[in-house]
Amino acid sequence: MRAQLVLISAVALLAACSNSEETKTAANGEPAAATPAALTAPEPGLWQQTVSGAQMPQPMTVKICVGETAPGSNPFNAPQAGVTCSENTVKSTPGGAEFHAVCNAQGMTVTSDGKVTGDMRTAYKVDITTKTSGPNVPPTMAEMKMSVDAKRLGDCPAGVAPNTVVQ
Repeated sequence: MRAQLVLISAVALLAACSNSEETKTAANGEPAAATPAALTAPEPGLWQQTVSGAQMPQPMTVKICVGETAPGSNPFNAPQAGVTCSENTVKSTPGGAEFHAVCNAQGMTVTSDGKVTGDMRTAYKVDITTKTSGPNVPPTMAEMKMSVDAKRLGDCPAGVAPNTVVQ
């Protein structure tokens, strides 16, 4: 269940990488009108992301190949079966962005609030707080604080598709 909660939280935190200054999703799932771009997406290439905090005994590091970003989309946030978000906002701030999301999956509601800092070309950091409610949520997971530190390592290995985790 911990992996599922981190995955749901990741949906919200990675939405902060979208290209719009402020992006909103209505309760019916339709995107609201976006304003001109001020927040850039991560530079395409191989990124190393280190997630720490949230009852994790040690940081977890993954490498992911990030592709080109279509206007208004997010290279990390592919649709995920069974996860719906009734709220999802991202807005530019000096030096980064702030986001808020309320997502549901498997009978749980995860509310995420976070801040993104960095240049998105070479490195960025995401600090996120998630609050989870629903049946069978352990008290230690009701509120979690996590950080994601990401740095660009270079180009993706030949033949590796975008949004692929690289070993």
